[in-house]
Amino acid sequence: MNRSMRTLVGVILPALTIAVFIVLLAFSLLRLAGIERDMRIEASQNMLWVISRAHVASLQLSKAAARHTADETGRSALALRYNVFLSRVALLYDGPQRRQMEDLGFADALDSFRRDMPELDVLVTDRDRVDIQRVDALLEPYNDMLGQAANKAMITEWDSLGGRLDSSRAQLWQIIVSLLGIALAGAVLLIHFIMAIRDARERTRLLNKEKAFSQLLIGSSGEGIVAVDLDRRCTVWNDAAGRLFDRSANTIIGRTLGDVSGFFQIDRIAQAIDESLEGRPAALFDQPFFPSGQSEPRYVDLHCFSLRDGARIIGSILLVSDVTERRATQQEITDHRDHLEQLVHARTQELDAALTRERATAELYRNFGAMISHQFRTPLAVVDSALQRLMRRSDRLSPAEVLERGGKARQAIARLIKLVESTLDAARLDAGQIEIASQPCDLGLLAREVCARQAEQSSERRITVALPQGRSAIAHCDPVHAENILINLLSNAVKYSPAGSAITVTVRTTEHDIECAVRNQGALASPAERGALFERYFRGSNAEGRPGIGIGLYMAKTLARMQSGDVQLADDSDGQITFTLILPRADALSADSHRPALASETI
Repeated sequence: MNRSMRTLVGVILPALTIAVFIVLLAFSLLRLAGIERDMRIEASQNMLWVISRAHVASLQLSKAAARHTADETGRSALALRYNVFLSRVALLYDGPQRRQMEDLGFADALDSFRRDMPELDVLVTDRDRVDIQRVDALLEPYNDMLGQAANKAMITEWDSLGGRLDSSRAQLWQIIVSLLGIALAGAVLLIHFIMAIRDARERTRLLNKEKAFSQLLIGSSGEGIVAVDLDRRCTVWNDAAGRLFDRSANTIIGRTLGDVSGFFQIDRIAQAIDESLEGRPAALFDQPFFPSGQSEPRYVDLHCFSLRDGARIIGSILLVSDVTERRATQQEITDHRDHLEQLVHARTQELDAALTRERATAELYRNFGAMISHQFRTPLAVVDSALQRLMRRSDRLSPAEVLERGGKARQAIARLIKLVESTLDAARLDAGQIEIASQPCDLGLLAREVCARQAEQSSERRITVALPQGRSAIAHCDPVHAENILINLLSNAVKYSPAGSAITVTVRTTEHDIECAVRNQGALASPAERGALFERYFRGSNAEGRPGIGIGLYMAKTLARMQSGDVQLADDSDGQITFTLILPRADALSADSHRPALASETI
């Protein structure tokens, strides 16, 4: 018989035996209860006594009536007998006695006597005299009926008693058989318990053997193995745990983990142990642990599991692994991987930058071709037209006309050169080939020179320059690029303002910056154009018919930001547009809230 079959028999046989034991015991108790119930005297079984007492009361009433006298003593005795008689008769008319009389067949006789009761009551209660003959006549059939009923009740009761005795005898034999079954079941249980005790001893021997083997495994394990009970008192502490925590098992067993090491009092460690005691496994990795006398931490992995006795949790087992060397190796691998990622990221950025420059160059070439198609055609056409007229009418032109035609051609060529230089400057800016050499620079003086040159080229315009009075506006910037920014802003104001309108250039100092504001008449067509005004190659709706390729403001803002400054736009409500160049001051001035007075100069 295999192990599973033995286990099945060991469970089913005792269960069946106990079930039979319970059934037989219950059956015996039921039979004893039935016997006890049969032995009790029910109300209906007292019928013979009730009938006999009613008969006696009737005879005593007849006797009292025969001895009736007119004095009070005789009347009292008769009344007493009559009341007793009435109480006995009343028993026969109510409850189970009435049903028993009906079963005996005397219900009609009782009803007939009840009809005679009023007359009997009158005869007995008459104070003058009692008609003894009439009383006897009324009681005689009643007495005969009671005698017959008593005989019949006695016979019925004897028959019922015999039946109950037979039934009780049968039930007693059944109880005896049940007791024998109970004794047999008890013997089976006793044999089973003896066998179970023998098996338990054998299992205890095997368990002790397995326990010794488990202790051997725990002691030879390279991991620290610690077991605690529900009170967190240590019950198992192997040699690996002793080496890790520098504590021997003899000094640890029976003590709480908090007394063993502060490592087990750390919140996350204590929480993991609590979870395992609640039936949930927990794991913590790379937990720092400082051995006594060492400043460098070691790192351990902690696994917590529940110890169970069947479904009941009796404690927790902790597996502690020293992973310091593994962690150091992983850290080296991680550092190496991070270094490789940084190298890859840097190389990727370089490639992205190169790709961006290549795309910018390609875009520049495409835009340059479009620009040649649209912007360079006009000055070339002017040069060609002037040269053709000079060639056709060379013999008829006066020196003044030759100078005029040559001047127009030179202006067109200068415009073409300026377009080419602007395009090349934008390309160099996108390619990162423009260098900034910042130094102290008088921005006011630079603005006045730029405005003077612009006034020579645009003699029909009135350009006003306002400089700080009594002080210089020294900015920290690259003079070449700052001049380029001012030229772009001033030429943009001349190009997009109405003919004959004034242009104002104002230089002022603030606490930290030097500002140069170029103001002219005009307004932006829409807010969308305002947001795109500093984008490369953007030209507004009012640029039609005006020279340019849309890189002047883009260059100005980009160059200003490269010098830690900015170019800002202000659209005034009075129909004025102001572009302001902001550059950092070269000297550290004390902060003052007032704006210095301006000295105006018209160029």
